[in-house]
Amino acid sequence: MRDGAIRRNTPLVTGAVAAVRDLLAMPAYAHGTRLPSEIELAERIGISRPVLRQALSVLKAEGLVESRRGSGNYACGKADAAFSFGQPETMSDLEDCMRFRMVIESAAAGLAARRHDAQAIAEIRRTVTVMENGTSLDNKVLDSDLQFHLAVARATGSRYYVMTLETLMPHILFGLQLGRRLRQVAPDVTSRRVAAEHRAVLTAIAAGSEAEAFAAMEQHLAEGILRIFGNRGW
Repeated sequence: MRDGAIRRNTPLVTGAVAAVRDLLAMPAYAHGTRLPSEIELAERIGISRPVLRQALSVLKAEGLVESRRGSGNYACGKADAAFSFGQPETMSDLEDCMRFRMVIESAAAGLAARRHDAQAIAEIRRTVTVMENGTSLDNKVLDSDLQFHLAVARATGSRYYVMTLETLMPHILFGLQLGRRLRQVAPDVTSRRVAAEHRAVLTAIAAGSEAEAFAAMEQHLAEGILRIFGNRGW
């Protein structure tokens, strides 16, 4: 898939939409305020420009952003700060987010084991297979990782798990990117360890074991904290 053909409903685009929406909720971006350039915005969020353009098209459709030919993008509405977790500002923010995710996503995995259907399992399995193969057709490994977590949330049958993850996308994406940089993992290379952890969650959910699914997801996210922060005795 070419960069210009990125689908609007991918987790990377969802994360970019949430990140720009967070920006628009800030007092500095009142109606009519010019947004940073696309290059600047993409670097700030940590995404490619094609992904950012897809996100901006979503926000334009929502009436929150408008483009002015030859001038750039402008805020033309106000995003609701009540539906934003904001941007991660410190490493402490990131660690708190990951611990919060342990609570939410472990419960989601357990519920998915109880409620899942064949279609939900097939979607989780697809994301796991993509990661185990080492790459996707468009080399969006991070997107595959995000797809896995969203697929588990959707398997609960509860929109609240999905909504929470979608709102947290800027934080989740930041954590994944940071973890890869710290471990010096190339953007298009899958961590075999992470893929194996995803497989363990899938196996438990497919088996219908709530306790095992809960524990597998909790362990996966705990390992993610260790990969970034090391053993800090928490």
